[in-house]
Amino acid sequence: MNTDFFKNTPVLYELLRIRGIEGDEELKEFLSPSPKLAYDPFLLANMHAGVDLLLDAIYSGCKIVIYGDYDCDGVTSTALLMKVIGSLTDNVTYYIPSRLDEGYGLNKTAIDRIYQEEGEVIVTVDCGSVSAEEVSYANSLGIETIVTDHHTVKDVVAPGIVINPKNPGDTYPFKGLAGVGVAYKLALALSRSCDIPRSLITEVLELVAVGTIADIMPLVDENRSLVKYGLRLMRLGFKNKGLRRLTEMAGVDYSTMDSTNVAFAIVPRINAAGRLGDASLGVEMLLSDDDDDIERLCTKLMENNKRRRELQREAYENCIGTAERELERGDFIMIEAESAHEGILGIVAGNLKERFNRPVVIVSPSDGQLKGTGRSIDGIDLYALLNKHADCFVKFGGHRTACGFTMKPEVLEHLRITLNEDVAELLADNDELFDRKVDTDMDIAVPDISLDLAKGIELFAPFGEGNPEPVFKLDRAQVVDWRFLSDNKHARFSVMQRGSAVQCILFNKAMDVYGLVTANRPLDIYGVIDVNRWKDRENVQVRVISIEEA
Repeated sequence: MNTDFFKNTPVLYELLRIRGIEGDEELKEFLSPSPKLAYDPFLLANMHAGVDLLLDAIYSGCKIVIYGDYDCDGVTSTALLMKVIGSLTDNVTYYIPSRLDEGYGLNKTAIDRIYQEEGEVIVTVDCGSVSAEEVSYANSLGIETIVTDHHTVKDVVAPGIVINPKNPGDTYPFKGLAGVGVAYKLALALSRSCDIPRSLITEVLELVAVGTIADIMPLVDENRSLVKYGLRLMRLGFKNKGLRRLTEMAGVDYSTMDSTNVAFAIVPRINAAGRLGDASLGVEMLLSDDDDDIERLCTKLMENNKRRRELQREAYENCIGTAERELERGDFIMIEAESAHEGILGIVAGNLKERFNRPVVIVSPSDGQLKGTGRSIDGIDLYALLNKHADCFVKFGGHRTACGFTMKPEVLEHLRITLNEDVAELLADNDELFDRKVDTDMDIAVPDISLDLAKGIELFAPFGEGNPEPVFKLDRAQVVDWRFLSDNKHARFSVMQRGSAVQCILFNKAMDVYGLVTANRPLDIYGVIDVNRWKDRENVQVRVISIEEA
């Protein structure tokens, strides 16, 4: 499809306009399978100093330690720098703190261990910007540090070399890089100063794509370029043997890899290792070239993910009744989950948030304190809400929709009461705060839906944060030819409107709306227009998100 097709198709042209894509050059860049938008890594503050220190360490034979994080962004960041720096020196290793025993970020116990094992340079990935005390401690032991990170810095910045586009005063043009994106920028800068194979700098883009999607970073601007290239490598058969085998085990055809497949097939399986204890399984899988080793590691990741799902389901079911009782007290759900596994509480909080459309915090006991994790709905800034009561917390951090903290048990009830009061005030100012709304791009009529339109929309991918799939509304439509699928969980049907019909698919909500679709009343259908491919056939379909009475 050429750019004229998009400019001359009103629906596609309007979708582009909504996304701020209007000029010819912008349109070509947005649709290109080989986008050019990327920024010089040396535009990042302190990048020259970071590269100089790394080169000195490499040529001096110093032991370099990549200090990572236990989530997928941290794991892919660690593997990326291990591969790139490892192409220049054998004297490089990595350290990832335990989620359960150490928590997030640099800590002095880990630094002591690195010192005892003769580590001389620490390069953090996906952490470290606010670890001023820990970086100073490492420096006091003679360990030099390079911090690479992407988290927001509000107060004290770690001393020394900190490479973070969100640092105060940093003028890097794009602030939305993931931790793995910043690590890639360091690798790219390093490659301009020494002999790193260009093929290696290209192949690690698969890791950049996985980590960026995993951390729900905006898939716009430079991230769109990085993720597009990474996904293309995957669809061509993968450069990373571990990623390919994990994808096969997850039952996904690599030739169809997109951001959704990455998010649901790859990311949870890498994350599961860190959630249940040992994130290094993911790093080793990404680093290995040995087929037997990869098979063993991928099998373990699959087993961990299965166990994670079991723990998650059990904890979720145990929390539902408590959540319902909490709603009798107010609109902020706070749950004490004494026996639940700490590593899955964030997912459970997210599931409960989706079910009840309320902010949710789950706390569990840990060494005489309470560790908490929270998830919030669009209309409530959880970070701002909790930050009003910062004196309740021993440690606290996060952003609008997700937070984590440590607190003393004796202030729990006070916090519960005050948070419910805060939410009541928000509700008083906005009585639609908890109304579920489907955000749509535009209304569309069934006669305007075509296979060419669906294929045009596909070129807006990769979809995700900052570039969601376009959602359309078909108003006052009629549902016909309803067929249940998969034990009545899903349904396939057609929607009639203005004498035309389009095939539809609905996942997971079939029984919830069956009474509505059989009431013989006009309905508003909300959904995504996409291509249904089966064997050698292609058909347009609407993947339905919601059905409501017109």
